[in-house]
Amino acid sequence: MKILLIGLDKLGSEYGGGQVYVQNLVDGLLSNKQTIEYMSIEFADVKAPEKVWSNYKTIKELQLLLPQTWQLKSGFAADIAEAITKFFTEIKPDVIHAHGWKEYACLAAHLCNIPCIVTAHHGGIVCPAGALLNHNNEICAIAAGQNTCPPCCVRSIPGGRLWLPFLRSLPFQFQLQIGRWLKKQRFIYFVTPLGAIALSIQNKLDAVQTLGRYAARLIAPSNAIRDSLVRNDIPKEKVIVVPHGIPLPERKSLRADFGKTPVRFLYVGRVSYVKGLHVMLAALEGISADKYEIHIVGGAVTKSEQRYLKTLKKKYLSVNAIWYGAVAHEEIMQHFATCDVMIHPAIYLEVFGLTIAEALAVGRPVIATRCGGAEMQIRDGENGLLVPPNDSLALRKALYSVINKPSLIQDFAKRESTVISIEQHLEDLQKVYKSIFYKAAS
Repeated sequence: MKILLIGLDKLGSEYGGGQVYVQNLVDGLLSNKQTIEYMSIEFADVKAPEKVWSNYKTIKELQLLLPQTWQLKSGFAADIAEAITKFFTEIKPDVIHAHGWKEYACLAAHLCNIPCIVTAHHGGIVCPAGALLNHNNEICAIAAGQNTCPPCCVRSIPGGRLWLPFLRSLPFQFQLQIGRWLKKQRFIYFVTPLGAIALSIQNKLDAVQTLGRYAARLIAPSNAIRDSLVRNDIPKEKVIVVPHGIPLPERKSLRADFGKTPVRFLYVGRVSYVKGLHVMLAALEGISADKYEIHIVGGAVTKSEQRYLKTLKKKYLSVNAIWYGAVAHEEIMQHFATCDVMIHPAIYLEVFGLTIAEALAVGRPVIATRCGGAEMQIRDGENGLLVPPNDSLALRKALYSVINKPSLIQDFAKRESTVISIEQHLEDLQKVYKSIFYKAAS
C-alpha cells in the first residue's frame, strides 16, 4: 500500500506543531518500511504549474509550484485541483493523507477515485477567522455561517469593527460580488480585506462542504476539534479521534538545586495573540520576580506576531522573562529538560498541543488552559493543572500553588506518563489507512 502525504511546507519546516507532527509521521512511516511519497504546494512567480523534486532520506519529495495569480484571485480552485489531479494520476497512491491543502486534495482524490484522509491540525479547518476564537475572546462553540462569522473576521482589520454595521446592512450576495471584484484588483490596504470578508466566509463554507462530501475520514486529534467538525456539518461517521503521538524522549530528573532557586517556568510556541502570552505575562506580573523565571521559546514570524511581541516586551518589563526567539526543535527539547513546569496559556481552541505531550514525556508537569487539546493529556491535579482560558487571575493562582509548594512539582513529575508514542500512533493510523483502502477496493 502506497501512502501519499500532503503537507503545507517542505519537510524540515518547523513553524508550528503541525509541521513537527508531519515530520515525525514521515520519519516513523519510513522506519516501518512503509511505501510513501510526500508533496507540498507553494504559490510562486511561474506561468504554469511546475514540479520541483528533491530527496528526503529514501523518498522523493515533490514541491508543486502553482502560479501566484491562482492564490491572489478567486475562481482558480478547479485549476488547483486539476494540477494536483495530474500528479495523483502520475504517482498512483493507494491512500492520500492530507495535512495541508485539504479541500483541494480531497477534490482531486475524488476525481482520481482515491480515498483521502484529512487530519485537522488547526481550528482554521472550519473557521473563516482561523482560530475558533470569537470576537469576545472565547473559544467558539457555534457553527460558521454568513451571520455568525463577520464580527470575528473584522477583528484583524484596523478599524474593521466600526464598519461591521454597514457590512451587515448589505445583502450577503452583494458582498460576495464586491469580494470577487476586489480579488481581481490590485491589493488596497484596508479596503481589500474588509470587502473580501463575505468571500472568505463563503470560501470556508465551501471548503468544509468539500471535506464533508469527499474525505473518506477526518482525523481529530482531540474531542474538542471532533465536536467542532461535527458542529459544522461534517458527517459524524466520518470523524475519528486519534490523538497525536511523539517520539518518546528519555525522562529527565529535575535539576539538583530544585526548590532552592526560583521556579523555572517554560513557554514553548509561536508568539501569537491566540497563544495567550499576554494572559500568562499578566498572571506573572503580580508575582515577586525573585520567586520565578519564565523562559519563553518561540518566534514571531508574521507582521502581526512581531507587533504583538514588541507590545509584550514593552508592557511587561517587570516580569522576570528570558526571551530566546525561535530555536531548532532539538534545542527545544533541552529547554524541557532544564525547566520545572511548562505553561500553556492558549485562549483559542488548541487542537492537540504537541508541546504539552513533549513536556509530559520528559516528566515535566504542565499548567494549561482548558483549550481543547490540553484536557486530552493533562489530568488536573495529577500531572499538571488546568485553568479556564483567558483568566490571568486563575492562572496566577495555579502558578502560586507550585511556587509556594515546590514539592507539588515533584509529585506531578513522578506520575507515570500518559503520552502516546509515535509507534502506537502509527499503529492507530495504519488501521485507518487499511480500513479505507479495503473499503475502496471492495
